[in-house]
Amino acid sequence: MNLRLSTSARLTLANSALLAAGFGLLLMLVSWLAGQYMLGHVEESVEAELDILAAEYRVDGVRGISGLIRQRLDVRSANHDRVYRLEDAAGRLLIGNLDHWPASAGRESLPLRLPSLLHRGQTEIVARWVRLPDGSRLLVGFDEYEVEQVRGDIRRAALVSFGLMLLASLGGGYLITRAALRPVETIRRAAQQIMDGDLQHRVPLRSGDGADEFDRLAQTLNGMLDRIARLIATVRGATDNIAHDLRSPLTRHRARIEAALSHPPTADELPDWLERNLADVDQVLSTFQSLLRIARVDSGLLRGEFSELDLGRLVRDAAELMEPLAEERGLRLVVSVPAGAVCTGHRDLLFQTVLNLIDNAIKYSPHGAAVDLSLTRDGDDWRLCVRDEGAGIPAAERERVFERLYRLESARDTPGLGLGLGLSLVQSVVALHRGTIALDDAMPGLAVTLRLPARPAGPH
Repeated sequence: MNLRLSTSARLTLANSALLAAGFGLLLMLVSWLAGQYMLGHVEESVEAELDILAAEYRVDGVRGISGLIRQRLDVRSANHDRVYRLEDAAGRLLIGNLDHWPASAGRESLPLRLPSLLHRGQTEIVARWVRLPDGSRLLVGFDEYEVEQVRGDIRRAALVSFGLMLLASLGGGYLITRAALRPVETIRRAAQQIMDGDLQHRVPLRSGDGADEFDRLAQTLNGMLDRIARLIATVRGATDNIAHDLRSPLTRHRARIEAALSHPPTADELPDWLERNLADVDQVLSTFQSLLRIARVDSGLLRGEFSELDLGRLVRDAAELMEPLAEERGLRLVVSVPAGAVCTGHRDLLFQTVLNLIDNAIKYSPHGAAVDLSLTRDGDDWRLCVRDEGAGIPAAERERVFERLYRLESARDTPGLGLGLGLSLVQSVVALHRGTIALDDAMPGLAVTLRLPARPAGPH
């Protein structure tokens, strides 16, 4: 039979076991200290008795000390045992209740242990002896009866208090553990409700002074759920955009093939027919290649290919490459970059990023306008700004343009304006380099600002 205890029960038992162990050690310590204290008291009493008898000997001699010992023996308690032995220099007993001098007696005034006369096998007698001026020897001993009584009382009280403590710790520990684990149950119920389909549900949490570690955990989980919800919405939007953007070339491709089956193109029409079909296939392949490239960048694996590079030279090379396209559209590229703009990053990805930004600026700029590229140092970052004089992007849509395959409605039906993946790739590359990207109104036009760390971008 596999009996599994709940977490609450295991924690309760563990706490009770810990308290029991601590309480048991405390009782053992108290019992030992009490015994040592009482034993020390007995030894002090024996030493004091020896001092009293020795003083009596100095006053009245053997007669005086003998009378005092006789008096002590006459008033003994029925439960307390005392031993006395006074013998002369020859070893003959003068008075006392100890028949012979103990063989275990060592040096003078050192404590020794003797078996009790009244409680044999249960207690011992603590004894000392001294030599008197005339050569006689005096031995005095008191039993440990009171010490054993105290120890017994402590043990009995310990057993009772231990039982009460164990019951109290089990009950209190169970209640405390239940109260401590209640937030875990709340999180579990919330997770179950989300799994049952209520994706908008969140883990309830407290705020203010009542917040604790579980509330911070709930806050983190809620943040994770919000991010998952945003990712799901992004995936749904990307799916819709994929369906919209790929349906047209695939539909055209299929229609041409169906038409070719009914009316095959002539030899003169065939090159143009093939070129149009290849263009549609290339658009589909380009879309998926761009999506795969973004996914590879988002994975973070390319961070292992970072190297030191001249960011200023990279921006100038990109501008020179796009210069013919800008001139073809009647635009001017104005480049302002400093010398020695060194940073650490992936050269190919950063080059593609700058090309995408320049390409977007050229596409959306009117004839005769200027496209400005500037690179400046801002603290620990390099600040790259690409500014155009086009129509810009409405403030409400500036966050959405980073979504994959998202395009403004004004651009979606305009041929030659791309697939809506350029800024998605730019954002992924910037995130890979631990940088930021911002879109601002250039009045007129759009200003895209990248901030890239001038120092190496370390791992998360």
